[in-house]
Parts: sequence; C-alpha cells; structure tokens
Amino acid sequence: MKKMRFSVDTLGCKINQSESDFIVKELFEKGLEPVSWSERPDFCIINTCTVTSRSDRKARQIIRKIKSQNKNSKIIVTGCFVVFNKKFLKDCDIDFIVENKDKNKIPDLIGRMAASWKDLKSFDFKSCSQFNQMHSRPLVKIQDGCEQNCTYCIVPKVRGKYRSVPYREILNKIIDLQKDGFGEVVLTGIHIGKYGVDLSTGSPGKESKISSLANLLEEVVRETSIKRIRISSIEVNEIDSRLLDILKRNNRRFASHLHIPLQSGSDRILKLMGRPYTAQYYFKKIGMISGIFPNIALTTDVMVGFPGESEEDFARTVNMIKRIAFSKIHVFKFSKRMHTLAYGMGNQVGEEIKSERSKILRSIGDRLRNSYIKNQIGELLNVVCEEMNFENSTVSGTSGNYIKVYFPMDKENFPLLKGKILGVVANSEYKNGLWGVIN
Repeated sequence: MKKMRFSVDTLGCKINQSESDFIVKELFEKGLEPVSWSERPDFCIINTCTVTSRSDRKARQIIRKIKSQNKNSKIIVTGCFVVFNKKFLKDCDIDFIVENKDKNKIPDLIGRMAASWKDLKSFDFKSCSQFNQMHSRPLVKIQDGCEQNCTYCIVPKVRGKYRSVPYREILNKIIDLQKDGFGEVVLTGIHIGKYGVDLSTGSPGKESKISSLANLLEEVVRETSIKRIRISSIEVNEIDSRLLDILKRNNRRFASHLHIPLQSGSDRILKLMGRPYTAQYYFKKIGMISGIFPNIALTTDVMVGFPGESEEDFARTVNMIKRIAFSKIHVFKFSKRMHTLAYGMGNQVGEEIKSERSKILRSIGDRLRNSYIKNQIGELLNVVCEEMNFENSTVSGTSGNYIKVYFPMDKENFPLLKGKILGVVANSEYKNGLWGVIN
C-alpha cells in the first residue's frame, strides 16, 4: 500500500518553527513520511506569518506555488496569515484553513483523513533520510499570545491573549530532548517575559507558584540536566534582578546571549510606538547586564521609518546603537499593517528614506558584528554541532554567544555528534563567522 507523505513549510518566527516541529514529530510518529512539497506529497502544510506586508507577500507566493504544483494534494494553511486573509485562501481553493489556536490539531486532522494507520505505522523510517527537519537546537514553546499592543504590531490580534504552557509539560519536553541527545534547547514564545501571568496564583500547589519566567527557569535548572538553555527574545523591562540572579548563579547552564529589542533610541518615537520604556531606561539596563556578564552577546531589533521619525530621532537611534555596541542587530523598515494604530498615523516616512536609514544601520551593524566576531579569535567556544557539508567535511554550528562556527569533522562522526555541544577553539574568521578545531 502506498505510504502517506507530507510536507511542512514554515514562514516567520521561532514560535511558528516550534509549532511546525511539533506537527512534523507527531506525523512522523504516526508513520507518515516527511518530504519536500516538490515531491507531490499527500498533504502540504503551510505555516504562515503576517507580521509585515512582506510576510504577507511571501505567504501568498508560496501558497500559490505549492497549490499550483500539487493538484492532487490536500493543502492545509495555518498560522497568522489566515486571520485576515480567509477570502484569499478560499479564492485559492485551499482545502483546510486552520487558526493558530487549532494548529496542534493538524496531526489528528490528517490522521482522520489517512486510510489506515495500521499500515502507515508498519513503515520503517530508520533508513528514511528525509526526516531531518528537527532543529539541532530544538525550540521549546513556553507561551503564546501578546497583550502589549505596540502601535505598529498586529501580533496581539492574530495570536490573542497570554497563554502559558504548564511548567510540567515544558520540563517533560526538555527531559525528552536531553534523553534524545540534544545539548541545547531554546525557550521561545510570543512574549516570554510574560510567562505565568495567566496562571492561577490563588490555589495551593506547585503549579500556582510557577507564575513567572524566573520561576520557570529555576525549575528547568533544578529538574533537568540539559547542558545549555537559551532564552529567545525578551523585553528589557521584563529583565529584573531576580531573573539576572538566576542567570548569574547558573551561568554555565545558560547561553551567553540575550536578544533584547530596542526598536528606537528616541523617547518620542518609543512613546508613539507604545513601547513601555525610555531610551535611558534601556541603556541603563543594558549597562547592568553587561556589568554582570562582561562577555555576553547582546543582539537587538531596530525599526526605521516609523511615522513621524525625524532625522533627529534617527540620529538618536544611531547614537544608542554605537554606544551599546550590540553584537548583532536586526534592522526592519516600518510596514503599515491594517488593524494597527500606526496604520492611520500621519507623517508617514517615504520608502526612499526608510531604505537609506536601513542601509546606514545595517552598515553599522555589520561593523559591530565583525568586531565582536574578531574578538572571539583564540577563545574556546561551546558549539552545537548542527549541519554538515559532506563535500568538504565541514560542520557548522552555533556557539553559546551566538556566532556561527565552522570546523572539520569526519563524515562518519557527524550522525553521532549532531545536536551535541562541542568545545571548539576559534582561530580565524570564516564566511559569516569563525573557523576552528575541536578541542
């Protein structure tokens, strides 16, 4: 009997990636074979993003492309794009449109459509080379939803209210991953600094006590032995002294890296954006963090061209970035999104100005990144073994301080070491990172 096959294509954030990993794992365990959409699978799953107008364009393009080349496949579209684009999806004759809240039901949906689970489960996947979609640094979703309501952001409307994953479920997943040999997990969410705010604190029992990110991190350290824990993007005003104390006391267990969005160095623009901090507050908090962790990698997001952003506002952002000397910056141009307050704001900045400002910040970011990378030459870096180029026997991976590191390895060793953390001595710059040798 023909074995059922599926594809999963993911756009957007780490939460989407984590949710796609769940779908892949569940379907794989049910006996379906993961393949590329170009191989005409029985089910094509597209997990979409809508955070910018560019994200919408990408979603429309991939949906049309996969649909046109898979006439006999069942097409399932999920993710944030579906919230405000149902007419487009219906016009494309998509088979199933699945809201974010029902995304975890997709494996069961496909299960009901499959002809015979018994026959599917008899398939031996040990020799199946296609199952390589699980990240070498697995993403562990700890919460969903956002209620911050920044004026430019559509995420609260497509992701909804705060919803924390029960701490025991998180711990069990991490324990399973460490048993599978993974060396690092990435704790991710839409707004992870708000972990636990929706959990009951009025009832007795341990569950009620796990009501903050700091509480959760303490439990992860106490009850798991995963070698390294990485925190994904976190807001500056949610990094308090207790959280920093936990990171300091367990610094060998946490990645030496924090991603803390700045968005703008201008108080006037931050206020218009609805961001809950001032530039001075941000600067002081970063100084505190750098004082506690001198070698930490600090990365950030910066937006250019927000409505009303003047040359003076932009200059303040440039100055802030240079003073902090981030190890990496992600630069985004403001994108008008319907259903947000910023959509109708006056003093919209022209595209040429946005592009020019973006170019300036990217240039500064490249210089800062190169400087940070050079400073790591000669250091022993703990690197996750992630991908191998079998043509030249070179492996690449991510260090604790978020640098791409390349090093040689015998091909037969890679399957045994993938996902594990290795000590690598960095000795030169290479591509977009460093070249080194296993210590």
